[in-house]
Amino acid sequence: MKNPTSLVRSESGQGLLEFAVMLPIIMALVLGVVEVSYALLDQHVVTKLTREGSNMISRDTTLDDAVTVMKGMSTRPVNFPSTSKVIFSVIKKVGTLGTANYNAEVLYQRFSYGSLPNNSYLTTSGSGSFGGGPDYVAANSDSDTRLRVTNLPAGLVSTGGMLYITEIYTTHTLITPFDKFGITVPTTLYSIAYF
Repeated sequence: MKNPTSLVRSESGQGLLEFAVMLPIIMALVLGVVEVSYALLDQHVVTKLTREGSNMISRDTTLDDAVTVMKGMSTRPVNFPSTSKVIFSVIKKVGTLGTANYNAEVLYQRFSYGSLPNNSYLTTSGSGSFGGGPDYVAANSDSDTRLRVTNLPAGLVSTGGMLYITEIYTTHTLITPFDKFGITVPTTLYSIAYF
């Protein structure tokens, strides 16, 4: 028969060993939940801000005024002067008969503001020229074929209509050392909204 005191010491040592083995796994799970929750919160903020931007420019607000309002509305993690970028685009389906871009979707207005070097998701056939503020209208949207948008989903714009797009890029700062476990979390968040 075993001595009862040695049995108690053996069980307490076993519990300590089990705790030591499980602690890193539990910490990784906790840090993962915290980091993913934080990233989801930041993505939610970026998504709401892009929707507000598209809504605003769809109401005939100048792009300069829209940037001013967006700067005032921004909150963590969005900070346009240092860690974010907003890109406003207005797509027009040309309705002028007899022009080179008739019934084509072209980039009618474009303005971006912010410090990140990211580019718009929307691509064009070439690089057209745009006027200055406050509206940044394309120099010749009816005839300049370089302004045609090549990757817009079909059926979003009817002939003569407009589509208002806001894109925001921002950096996401990690709050946990979760990346030290070899699992990466995005450090740049992106959202796009169409109106």
